[in-house]
Amino acid sequence: MEPSETERGQSREWRREKRVNVGPAERKASVVGGAALAVSGLRCISKRNYASGLAMMIAGGMFLYRGQTGHCGIYDAMGVDTVHTHNSALTITKAVTIGLPPQEVYEFWRNLENLPRFMRHLESVQVTGARTSHWKAAGPGGISAEWEAEMMEDVPGQQISWHSVGEADVPNKGSVEFKDAPGHRGTEVKVSIDYYPPGGGAGKVAAKLAQGINAQQLEEDLKRLKQILEVGEETTARRTVE
Repeated sequence: MEPSETERGQSREWRREKRVNVGPAERKASVVGGAALAVSGLRCISKRNYASGLAMMIAGGMFLYRGQTGHCGIYDAMGVDTVHTHNSALTITKAVTIGLPPQEVYEFWRNLENLPRFMRHLESVQVTGARTSHWKAAGPGGISAEWEAEMMEDVPGQQISWHSVGEADVPNKGSVEFKDAPGHRGTEVKVSIDYYPPGGGAGKVAAKLAQGINAQQLEEDLKRLKQILEVGEETTARRTVE
């Protein structure tokens, strides 16, 4: 017997409500936290503290459900989805004016293997395809990270944007804009980078690396870029910040 339109609508609604909207790290934390709350609740009940015990067990059950199913009703109501988005980005934005035309500055940056010449946290960038590359970075205390990146936008003389793909040690995305500076002074280069340290032990390492890549360092990186392009003296640029 064919299901009625009402039944099909209810089925679609049920599937929508059960949509996975909690990321893997949060699911694990929910299971652990829920189990701990449930155990604490049982202990309270065993000591005849029924009200607190039941409250803890109910809360623990909700967290366990959230972790096991990957669905959070509150997230659903708010339109939040931590499976496909990151909500704890470290955002860094800086700009510099370089006395060269936008196209020339763009071409230097577009050769991604030039980036480690002025970005001190980068050990290397290896081009692996027309729009893909492999990045290696170093942070404080000998910490290192690697990731694959894909170019999202490439507008000659105007803009380049990229994001990490796959299992990146430090998920990130960034963009650089090249605009005519006022008064025909060259090119205004604006760089914006977002880092998304993951959860867990790997996240602590990644967070430490991301913290080492701060606004001051990005500003110094752009000063080195300006020095290299305007004067062509990379070694001098390095000495000014050491």
